[in-house]
Amino acid sequence: MSGLTAVAERFAGGELVLIGDEGDPRALLAAAAEGVQPERLAQLHELGRGMVVLGLAGVIAERLALPDAGAKARAGLDMSLTTPIDAAAGISGGWSPHDRALTMRVAADPEAGPQDLRVPGHVHPARVDERRANPAAAAIELARLSELEPAVALGAIVDRAGTPATLREARKDHALGRLPVVSTAELHSYSISRRAGELAVSCELPTRHGLFRVIGYRSAEDDPVTVALVHGEPTAATCALVHAHVGCLVGDAFGSLLCDCRRELDAATAAIVRHGAGVIIYAQPAGSALTACARDQRIDAALAAGLLRTAGVNRVRLSGRAGSLSDELRGCGLDVQA
Repeated sequence: MSGLTAVAERFAGGELVLIGDEGDPRALLAAAAEGVQPERLAQLHELGRGMVVLGLAGVIAERLALPDAGAKARAGLDMSLTTPIDAAAGISGGWSPHDRALTMRVAADPEAGPQDLRVPGHVHPARVDERRANPAAAAIELARLSELEPAVALGAIVDRAGTPATLREARKDHALGRLPVVSTAELHSYSISRRAGELAVSCELPTRHGLFRVIGYRSAEDDPVTVALVHGEPTAATCALVHAHVGCLVGDAFGSLLCDCRRELDAATAAIVRHGAGVIIYAQPAGSALTACARDQRIDAALAAGLLRTAGVNRVRLSGRAGSLSDELRGCGLDVQA
């Protein structure tokens, strides 16, 4: 986590951070709202050229009793806008960088409540769904990792025609290219790990191969449960053996001869026990018929990385077809060994 730690320290120190991945349709600029200063807010406007909003975790929006405005933020920020706000004291007209920065700091103050704000105002807050794998949710997680309040000043990066820029396009700009960059996927995996640590169900499971600890987690109520079966003490292991498996009812449970899912799972389980420490990521297939083998369905790498972190794993060696996840898991910040 050394690279992410360095970015988090700079973010906590008041610097702007560029957030995105190559696969994201757009990148965002972010600054911590807790201590944002007028000059930093002005810089965010100048570099991004797009709309700047105050992204808030749901818990802060609820504490401030901010009603929904029934609109989405422009420039593809993918957040639910609330009623615009101003600080109740200390501002003049509300439009200046000084006034808007003060309003953001007040909203981010953990002691603040509805009485400390006026509506309507000039700062546009927006609720951020932290379960989403997008730069806005990643910025909130970066604030949490920086030990700050989950409130961020967010600016979409657009060109002079107003078209959102990707991370690759943003980094071609001289000024933007000098900013620290952090990955959406990596921060999303940390968000999953944090929430799994709070919400996952865990128990011991004796099997014919040996004793496993089961961690079951799902991101939302309507999502299938993904399970991490942990053997030994992967935290203490130099390198944990990891197998990723998409559930196959007819193969895993009934031993169908039409696929080799059961044989592959048994072989991976035995190998992990021989290795002494490891994890099986067992994902339920989405929307598959009970009689169909779902082995070719994609496994959510960020979810897998988050569960591995929950199990205390940061350095892994992948077995079997799990090797196809190597690049994605590296993108989530894990150390994947050959």
